[in-house]
Amino acid sequence: MTTIPAKNPAIPASAWWLAALPPLFFSGNFLFARAMRDVIPPFQMSFWRWAVALVILIPFCLPPIRAQWPRILANLPFLALLGAIGVTAFNCFVYAALHHTTVVNGALVNSLLPIATFLLAFLILKQRLAPRQILGVLVSLAGAAVVIARGDLAALGGFSPNRGDLLVLAGMSFWALYTVLIRWRPLGLEPMALLGVTIAFGVLFHLPLVAWEYQTEGGFTLDPASAGTILYLAIFPSILAYIFWNRSVAVLGPGRTGMFMHLLPIFSAVLATVFLGERLAPYHALGFALVVVGILIVTRPPAARPT
Repeated sequence: MTTIPAKNPAIPASAWWLAALPPLFFSGNFLFARAMRDVIPPFQMSFWRWAVALVILIPFCLPPIRAQWPRILANLPFLALLGAIGVTAFNCFVYAALHHTTVVNGALVNSLLPIATFLLAFLILKQRLAPRQILGVLVSLAGAAVVIARGDLAALGGFSPNRGDLLVLAGMSFWALYTVLIRWRPLGLEPMALLGVTIAFGVLFHLPLVAWEYQTEGGFTLDPASAGTILYLAIFPSILAYIFWNRSVAVLGPGRTGMFMHLLPIFSAVLATVFLGERLAPYHALGFALVVVGILIVTRPPAARPT
């Protein structure tokens, strides 16, 4: 297992679009999970999401897994760790949190993810944070706070953490750690092989949690609503989001990629407008503008030094 070489300064434009898609898919994940929280228990929701995703991916993942089996075996503990933190822990904590916290509190805690990613990248990868990047993080965080507070920043003064907030914080911390550790993925391991093995470990680690939950809370009825929810969760915030996220981390780095998670509350507001009939307000435009400016500050390349 070796680290990824330094990225090429010439970053393709598609990398920025890929980094923006996972927050969009995760916004849909939150909406579906929140709407179905009283129908599907959280650990079972997470398990069936990833079990279905794994079944869909088998035809695409099995050939590269077979071809690279010796390389996979040599890095099995690391791949198991990625599955444990990026698939099992992150999703179980978030789905459980939606039973105990409000949308405002959960979104505010989630907006701390880019800061946690930068901090872990500094501690683990020794990536230093330039002053302009600190400024970009603060500007982007301010934009997310504007949306979360619905334009009334004074409302944030009454923010107090509860059990659900702590669960969101734990889940986001695991995702930040996954974002940083994915930079150490084995060289030469094909993305589909990496994704397939990671998800397989994640599904495996779900089993004791699902068994405990089924004994204490029971199961759920499979109907069109629950089946449609699981199918969406399996395809968009699972398969596509993880493929795009892993690629973005490889090209942009964990710090820059993590900044795009500030788009999550923005996308959530837009989706709520489209699907729930809520109306956009001026604070949405202000918050979105601040988020975009913060991302641009962090992601723009540093000025070339004169020779």
